[in-house]
Amino acid sequence: MIRYLNKKLLLTIIVSASLVAIVGGATSSVWPQIKMSMAPPVCEARGSVDTPKIVDSTDLTSIYIEGWAADSAGINRVEMWANGKLLDSVKPSIVRTDVTSALPQCKFPTVSGYTFALTRGTIPPHTSALEVRAANGVGKVFKVGRVPVDFSKPFGMLDVTEPIKADGRNLISGWVVAGKVPVKVRIFAQDTKVLELLASNQRNDVAKAFSAWPQAAISGFEGVLPMHKLPRGSYRLRVLFEDGKGHNSEIVGPLVINDLPFGKILAQHDKMMSPGTVALRGWLADEQGIRAAYVETEAGTQLGKMTLTKKEQLLSAFSDPRFNRDKAGDAPLKHGDLYDLNVPFSAIPSGLQRLQVRVEDMAGNIAVLPGPLVLDKNPAAKQACAGEKLRVFYPGGVVDFRNKFRQLQELRDMTQGGCVKIGFRGRVEYLRTTKGEQADYVFDPNFPEHLRDRNGKGMTGESLSEILDTALRFRAPLMITLDGGVWADSKFAAPDLDIVDMLEQDERAVQWNQFGKSEPDDALKGLAGATESPELARMMSLNRYNRRFLDYKKRNLQAAVREIVKFNQTHPDSYVMINLDPDEYINPWFYLTQWYDYNPDTLRQYREWLLHLGPYANGGELAFSRHEPGLTLADANRIAKRSWKKVSDIDPPRKTIDYDDPWQQLWTQFKRHLVARHYDDLAAWVVEAGLPPARIYTSQTFIQADVAVSITDRANGWNDQAGVSIEGAKPRHGHMGVILYGPGSRNEGKPRSGSSLIDNIRRVDPEWGMVEFHPATIAFPEKLPNHNESYATMQALINGGAHFLSPMWGSYVGDRIVHPNNFKAYDVMEGSAYEYQFVWWLRAMQARPLGSLFYPFGNALVKSNDGWIPAAETQLKSEYGELHLTGEGMHIGLVSPQWEMRYLSSPTELFVTGNWPQQARASAELLLEDGKKLTCALQSPGQNRARCLFPADKNRQMSRLTLRWQLPASQKKAGVKISDVALKFAEHP
Repeated sequence: MIRYLNKKLLLTIIVSASLVAIVGGATSSVWPQIKMSMAPPVCEARGSVDTPKIVDSTDLTSIYIEGWAADSAGINRVEMWANGKLLDSVKPSIVRTDVTSALPQCKFPTVSGYTFALTRGTIPPHTSALEVRAANGVGKVFKVGRVPVDFSKPFGMLDVTEPIKADGRNLISGWVVAGKVPVKVRIFAQDTKVLELLASNQRNDVAKAFSAWPQAAISGFEGVLPMHKLPRGSYRLRVLFEDGKGHNSEIVGPLVINDLPFGKILAQHDKMMSPGTVALRGWLADEQGIRAAYVETEAGTQLGKMTLTKKEQLLSAFSDPRFNRDKAGDAPLKHGDLYDLNVPFSAIPSGLQRLQVRVEDMAGNIAVLPGPLVLDKNPAAKQACAGEKLRVFYPGGVVDFRNKFRQLQELRDMTQGGCVKIGFRGRVEYLRTTKGEQADYVFDPNFPEHLRDRNGKGMTGESLSEILDTALRFRAPLMITLDGGVWADSKFAAPDLDIVDMLEQDERAVQWNQFGKSEPDDALKGLAGATESPELARMMSLNRYNRRFLDYKKRNLQAAVREIVKFNQTHPDSYVMINLDPDEYINPWFYLTQWYDYNPDTLRQYREWLLHLGPYANGGELAFSRHEPGLTLADANRIAKRSWKKVSDIDPPRKTIDYDDPWQQLWTQFKRHLVARHYDDLAAWVVEAGLPPARIYTSQTFIQADVAVSITDRANGWNDQAGVSIEGAKPRHGHMGVILYGPGSRNEGKPRSGSSLIDNIRRVDPEWGMVEFHPATIAFPEKLPNHNESYATMQALINGGAHFLSPMWGSYVGDRIVHPNNFKAYDVMEGSAYEYQFVWWLRAMQARPLGSLFYPFGNALVKSNDGWIPAAETQLKSEYGELHLTGEGMHIGLVSPQWEMRYLSSPTELFVTGNWPQQARASAELLLEDGKKLTCALQSPGQNRARCLFPADKNRQMSRLTLRWQLPASQKKAGVKISDVALKFAEHP
């Protein structure tokens, strides 16, 4: 639209018209002269900026500027300028009849309108105005108009807008930019500040979109909002951006759903086998009051309505054996109502069942609270196993060991038998449980109890002797975590007893960052982990010249191992194995801000590793693991693009990490080498002390699927800076122990190698073991894994060939709201979907020896195709615990996932359980990696089950299995139902 005409021009025209009227008859000769001499032509250099009035921080991404430009000579282009720089150029493209109507004498073309769609990021933050210019048909440029710009307020947006709720990720993530300073992000819930973040995370995507804003590259923020810190109710969060210069802005945050009834349900035990009655008790609370509470199975069987027994009771009135009665808890409401119901076990359907309570408040809001896991029988309890057993090591501590370890006993009752053996895992901090400074920190296998607590805090757990005695008492296999790593001293400093705490006082003993210094141990408070606010910032340097540390570590580790060897010799029927130093890292905790180890002695070893000097020289003890080929000083200068004069000048990169830099790649490879050599040393010291390699495992965490396989793989991320590699976790005299959480435990993700994470692990060590795992993601400590995730974790680990399993355990789902400080989703067992699937899978494996592949296609609470796909002309439908196949062609079929590293080392039995017509012809085709195919007809030894046998061929690997059925025409519509497929090594061909 035309917003105005030039006022000066209008005045000139009016004055000219008056003169014409006065002169009268002279008009014909005077008008042209007056027009030409006193006013510019009305049809030249015309235009306007219509919208917007101002460009500010209210629009986040694109800025649309619209207007018109016209000239008697035509318009060639319209330009947008800022700070003397051309931002964009367009041609008029919009019909503007309002312009032609207002200026009919100019005969402007109807297409005179323009639109600029500018990305905000192309406009520099200091811009005060945008200027629109136009060039006419003969090249004359004129000003069309200007738009004021005010970027004084920070602006940004959220990446995640999903609701904040119990069992949610509860992630506050996004970006915000301002002039040249990082922005503070404050999150408010009903006028209460609940979280504060600094927008300083790297955001390459924002930097690309806001190329003119220097601060955009570090504009990201991310934090997890603890649910228990939020006020009750349903409302939206407010997100406030502040730049520190008095400028702020606000956006609407995610919806909070925190108005559901809550409470806790208890029974006689968390897991129960065939009790006569399940006695359920509940403490339930809600601002609106509780309308009713109903007991049911998770699968939906109704079991009765709970009875209100007492109103307005403190949580302390609800006895829980895990908490002192005087501990009121941290529930958002102090008073609740007590309910109970005795459920006859005969009313509960057979098989594995989770009981739960559906609670409804007076407003109609419904919450589901978990109860116990119950089972009617364990028929495999006394069965033998036709092969090697899967060992499960349930973690525990001194309190559990002394109180009959009911969690272990209940798990045994439900799952032990056949090919499953239940044991336990304990932990010994061999550099912390010592005889103290006066005895030169000698390891103490009987570390006294009066030293285990200090100032009300637990310094360590049980002694080695107590763990070994517990193994005898429970007659259970035992895995001992011998921890001399970063977690062992993470609770608090005790330099009078702890070797690491004593050595950390020496700067030369610890890791240094790129700035040439170390950090205090408590510089990173609040990190997630098994310990509250662990002290992880000051880690020991792993270089070869840190002799005091290595010597102490070898001495105390071997002392602990000799006690274990002595125990094994005295009790040959017992089974004891170890795992070493969880999370052996080059310090990774200062994410994207600091990287390590620039300790001077580490740099000396780096130079020796590169140039084949010292222990890496020919014949040296580390020559087998040196960088190949060896470099010269000239080579190092060429690769690093430096001009060092002597070998001692060679220095790794210290600036922002650039993975395209070959010098950075070499430095990262060396850090992997340091971790690999340390694990290798630990295992060698253990063997030297008398424990066989078969019982020695490392404990490396692969928090991401995309982890380097070899020491020399190309680096690209956080795991690489930590020195992590799969080969580096496999010592020459022992095996690889793995720690997995979240998606990694489900074998999800796309590793750089092209193979899956677990396939890579099994390729490096076919006898790998799972020393710690949980399907929850550590980054989201309040989000519980669901049944699908938990099921997928168990299948990935079992079919991935883990030689043993040791779950993470520590808290109970019922504590999530009433005892939130005792709850972490990544160590929850009792009351969780994970517990159900853990027990279900162990029971399923009772009939299948270690190394079997098992595809049950879900269970009573999960629908899954387990990675199988329909063959051509086949339709597949997943149901609870089975697949339904139908088709119109001659055959219907089912194709397995692709396998890697699955050798036909012995005859392999295939079992298929399901339902199909007796007249159907069923067969199996096994595709081998070399393209060869093995076929067999599926024979039915029993009702609904068929089998066939593939012969051994140690040199060939299985790749994929196809099952086929040829159905009678009359049966095609009914199809085939498959409830499970299993492959296992046959004991007898």
